[in-house]
Amino acid sequence: MTTMKSVQLGISAVIFAALSWAGAKGAGPLPPLGALLDPANGVWGAARAAELPRSARGTIAGLGDDVQVVYDDRGVPHIFAKTVADAYRALGFVVAHDRLFQLELQTRAAAGTLSELNPAALRLDKTSRALGLGWSAEQKWAALDKHSDAAQSLEAYAAGVNAYVAQMPAREIPVEYRLLGRMPMHWEAKYSLYFLSRMQQTLSYMPEELQR
Repeated sequence: MTTMKSVQLGISAVIFAALSWAGAKGAGPLPPLGALLDPANGVWGAARAAELPRSARGTIAGLGDDVQVVYDDRGVPHIFAKTVADAYRALGFVVAHDRLFQLELQTRAAAGTLSELNPAALRLDKTSRALGLGWSAEQKWAALDKHSDAAQSLEAYAAGVNAYVAQMPAREIPVEYRLLGRMPMHWEAKYSLYFLSRMQQTLSYMPEELQR
């Protein structure tokens, strides 16, 4: 009887150790489940943070004046600012709040760096690099007058994205980052050109035409 209890205790200890390891480090394709299921800052916290409060105030470094963002009943944000630069800065903040992982995913898809998030995406990276999506974005950025309104708008937008990431509570980290065990990357002004390059491909590239 004592031997049986010892065996059961040993099995329980092994299972506990395995679950603890999976919770902290992940196992195979599974992410670290401990952080993911954390009731305060895990996936449940992200779900609670998705509900917008009726009103809130935030600080975005670099704003020249107050900016008002109003979400309508469809969840669409409307930005009211006194200058274009402030509007773009607020836009970056709002888009990062609502679509942070999509921003990085589409940008990496254009740059051919998705495999830095998951090695399984290497084939997609090779395709993007063969198409020259990242190269095209870099060429556009290099040719852009950095004192122009367009460049200044891209810089303001990037500052807004980074302002949100810098003050983002742990509970608001998108679930996709938790699954990958990653944190959001720092947003550079030129990344918007990468994003637009990817969107151009998404909206206009039709391989069926080449096949015909």
